[in-house]
Amino acid sequence: PPQIMGWDKANLSGKVTVNDITETVRKYVPEMREKGADVVVVLAHSGLSADPYKMMAENSVYYLSEIPGVDAIMFGHAHAVFPSKDFADIEGADIAKGTLNGVPAVMPGMWGDHLGVVDLQLSNDSGKWQVTQAKAEA
Repeated sequence: PPQIMGWDKANLSGKVTVNDITETVRKYVPEMREKGADVVVVLAHSGLSADPYKMMAENSVYYLSEIPGVDAIMFGHAHAVFPSKDFADIEGADIAKGTLNGVPAVMPGMWGDHLGVVDLQLSNDSGKWQVTQAKAEA
């Protein structure tokens, strides 16, 4: 997350730049689609929170799920598991399907204690791959 510049500034200052996770995905997904990407999977070192959006947020995954063109999200930061009952109260979270706002998403715990699986069923009827069904589990 962008907070890395605070946590490890001594080692990263002048060598690394950070940008807002959500705005970066919002910028590049359309570009990736225009350049021919049929399926876009976001990998984010971020957590899940439905707190109101703010720039440079540490836990941005909920807002990534609202960006058109994102087909799946694999994430981790909070050392938690999604889908799980711990996140059942988040609007748009379907724990049975492992989706956020209809986008399959998985956070596989910590230190290898879970395996995250995103299962995308694809079709290529129009010459481009499209996700027809999806689910995620950890």
